[in-house]
Amino acid sequence: MGLDRDADTNAVIREIYDTAVDQSRWPQTLERLARHVGACGAFVFELAGDGARREIRAPWFSSTYDPALVRQYLAMFNQVEMEDQDLFARHSRATDGIELIPDDVLAGSETELLQRANAKFLMQFGIRFRMGALLNKDQVNVDRFALQFTERHGPPRPDEVMMANTLLSHVAKALSIHRPLRALKETFETAIAGLDRLKVGICIIDSRGMIVHRNGEFMRQMADYRVFERAPDGRLVLSNAEARARLGHLIADVNNHGVFGARPRKEAIEAEIDGETFRLCVEVAPISRADAMGEAKFAGHLIYSLDTCQPFDLDTAVIASMFSLTQAESDVLDLIAKGMTNLEISRERDKSVETVNTQVKALLAKTNASNRTQLIRLATNISAGLMVNDDRAGGSGSR
Repeated sequence: MGLDRDADTNAVIREIYDTAVDQSRWPQTLERLARHVGACGAFVFELAGDGARREIRAPWFSSTYDPALVRQYLAMFNQVEMEDQDLFARHSRATDGIELIPDDVLAGSETELLQRANAKFLMQFGIRFRMGALLNKDQVNVDRFALQFTERHGPPRPDEVMMANTLLSHVAKALSIHRPLRALKETFETAIAGLDRLKVGICIIDSRGMIVHRNGEFMRQMADYRVFERAPDGRLVLSNAEARARLGHLIADVNNHGVFGARPRKEAIEAEIDGETFRLCVEVAPISRADAMGEAKFAGHLIYSLDTCQPFDLDTAVIASMFSLTQAESDVLDLIAKGMTNLEISRERDKSVETVNTQVKALLAKTNASNRTQLIRLATNISAGLMVNDDRAGGSGSR
């Protein structure tokens, strides 16, 4: 029975990562995840606006839920749901890990909770118990998660909560990796049609490590840097021994992913370029389907590679507000995003290198980033446009 459970869990994890390529799979994936942990459904929420214009949105939810009823509920109870989400967020731990928070934090007693108008509405459809979690502790307004349980099921058991927390680390990573592709989908009819417009290298390899598809940016990185290379047997490998071992570790077992909870960027492989400062931020996700790329029912991996030494236009005001940066720290971040070294920043700002070093250390501490590569990965995920201009877009992706 335990082996069957492990196999079922691994299948759910693989299905979660398939959404990193194709977000249309989220409804059925959330339904399968919910069933696996004994819940009746699941949601991914986003918060938008500010002040009196704040609203909660549900881009994805279990396939068994009626979209019309979901819209009705969110329209009727927007304010109370916003307050509930704020409470769930305040009770979520400040660590990287993901912890589902039970709905008993929402009211002083069970009686009080059940008397709330939104609770009565949900009870009409058999939903009695709820839990919430932050899946992105860098950018807390996105990737809010909620699980629902029926009256018949009763409160979620500790083992169900533990299993859900484990799966949510993979949901967090899939959502993070998919963000640039989601932006593409908003511009192009299909993600693959715009892959060469991304500033992110995208590559799909099969179970043997052979390249199935790669976009223009990934081809540029292979041509410009001695980081990715083909082994004699044709497999894609990383030239640096340590990075190659980490890639092998991630490819070997689906359970080796999702170890950094709500900050999946920390799982990235930081690949050296000619022995210099880390510059490529390489993330890997197992996938069993790639319909959007023309590959269905296939076992392999998605490789996402961000060249952090290329210039990015950041919305530093947004990032400064989120992480309480000083004006000087914001200015330094903007210059880091332009690809400048600390020495170049000191000359640009007419400050000593020691002062710039101190400001960079403060930036890393406030953003919970280990180095400049992680810092740029975080910043671009929050605010940068990751699509190149028409004159930089290459031809279609190549096998």
